[in-house]
Amino acid sequence: MTSNIVLLNPSEIDRASEILAKAFDEDPMFRYITPEAEQARVNALRWYCKIGLSNCQLYNHIYTTAGDLKGVAAWIPPGKSEINIWQVLPMLFALPWKFGWHRLGQCLSLSFTLIKQESHEMNEPHWTLNLLGVAPTYQGQGIGSLLLQPVFEQADREGMPCYVATFTEQAVRFYQKHGFVILWQGELSGGSPCIWTMKREPRI
Repeated sequence: MTSNIVLLNPSEIDRASEILAKAFDEDPMFRYITPEAEQARVNALRWYCKIGLSNCQLYNHIYTTAGDLKGVAAWIPPGKSEINIWQVLPMLFALPWKFGWHRLGQCLSLSFTLIKQESHEMNEPHWTLNLLGVAPTYQGQGIGSLLLQPVFEQADREGMPCYVATFTEQAVRFYQKHGFVILWQGELSGGSPCIWTMKREPRI
């Protein structure tokens, strides 16, 4: 494993959720689906990230920096990206209260679109990058790249592709630097910020 990159301790999920929430605060898609009021948006993002991390923790592939948590990469391994209704139900019940009833349609549309695209585009075993974020203070220092390396190395050894969905042109360029290519570019029905889905073939 890349030096200074370690598995996230379950006791650090709250702190990791805060880091991800700050990293995603300016993301146009998260601005689109979360409440407009700043504190409500921050709370919704923190909750969303905690749910995502808790689900990924089942597979023990959440990576962070040793010592101070500067960023987080949470992966879903091959064969585990199918929807588990027992994981989804609590999130669905809580969505209106966390994001607001007026945002419920956007949240569900995004979730279903991402599920549909991955199911359609990836009919082979693959790694899914569920969450990647670096604390704003540490962005631009190569930490995001380091966080990806453990799974890239494993995926290459196993001959497995990697998959990600992202919402900014800056992120697209970042992933392209790491070998991802664009599979689909589009938006939600009714209009939304742009969505890109991307795939990285294994490097053998």
